[in-house]
Amino acid sequence: MDLTDDLCRPIGTFYSINLDTPCSYAQHHNWPEVDPVFVPSSASASDGLQLSVDFVLPADEGPRELVDGRGSLLLLLTEKERRDRLSCQCCYYVADYMTPDLVVCEPLTRRYQEIPPPDGDICILGAFLLDGPAAAVGMTNFRVLLVLYEHTLEDAVSGHNGHGYPTTSVFTCGRTALNGRWLHVRESYDDVCLPRLEEVHLAGRTGDRIYWSCDDKQVVVLDEHTLEFSNMVLSEHMMNWLEFGRDNLRVVGGGDDGGTSVRIVPLTDKGHNLEVFRQHHGNDDWVLEMSVQLVEASRGLPGREEDYFDMKTIIIDADEGFVVLSPERKTWLYSVDLETMELKREYGREEYTGPAFPYMREQEKDWLCVIL
Repeated sequence: MDLTDDLCRPIGTFYSINLDTPCSYAQHHNWPEVDPVFVPSSASASDGLQLSVDFVLPADEGPRELVDGRGSLLLLLTEKERRDRLSCQCCYYVADYMTPDLVVCEPLTRRYQEIPPPDGDICILGAFLLDGPAAAVGMTNFRVLLVLYEHTLEDAVSGHNGHGYPTTSVFTCGRTALNGRWLHVRESYDDVCLPRLEEVHLAGRTGDRIYWSCDDKQVVVLDEHTLEFSNMVLSEHMMNWLEFGRDNLRVVGGGDDGGTSVRIVPLTDKGHNLEVFRQHHGNDDWVLEMSVQLVEASRGLPGREEDYFDMKTIIIDADEGFVVLSPERKTWLYSVDLETMELKREYGREEYTGPAFPYMREQEKDWLCVIL
């Protein structure tokens, strides 16, 4: 049970501003050139609420990327020193290593904390906020989870970048013996073997699990409580999909079912068909719930042009109950309701194509004066 959700109410959304779909945190990652943007909810907008991260000490290498949000906190990431990337094939994987510049901040109170990096350079698959040792997340009670990519011994010896495996490192801020320290968790990785770092894509986070899709047609799962990795069982039909990239596959919650199932939402038929598959936890079977032909179903939406669909459709964002899409040819955002498969234009995002993070205000702190 996530106590943070029960104690908070949404007041708007922060958007990470990326010029292009972000790659994994490898040498080809596209770091943003501007700070994340806050779009208030209609109620917050009427109150004149405006938030930003301009109070955070600027990084040496430009704006930090917004990589996660939890409650009233945001997690920002960039690279401490953006080195000259190596192109030599024999040293290819070395250019994936980085020293992270991590900051946890709270725009409502304009407080922030710089997080010391783990020892040594690392390869990052993802960075996430978790609740701290106490009940609800806050500036004095949180954890930062880094999901790391470890190269195999063969890679380390040969200098080539072939395969790796995932591990985790957790930073704790709170009243515990681990306060202010990183704890590296190295689980057995015999059953989870990853392709190259840039071929592993964050696919979703739901039900206290984080999912990555991989170009070698596997979906890797991390349990946030046990920090154990596993492979999701996929059907033969799914293995016939041409791509498992971030543009065309996401994992979301199962909807109003009490968290007992998960959905995979792929784009098929060259990106023109959206399908919804459901799997109940503890059951390996997948059921095709619904599908929609996007070219036909989008006709009649305001601003639609037929030539938008000359190229494929891509997934911009997804969460429980919806997926946001756009033609690859032109940024023209619309969403699909995963319960009804109805389409509608996405005006609230204002063409922001980066990840979206709902921003919360704690219910019992509505009296808090916001320093603007």
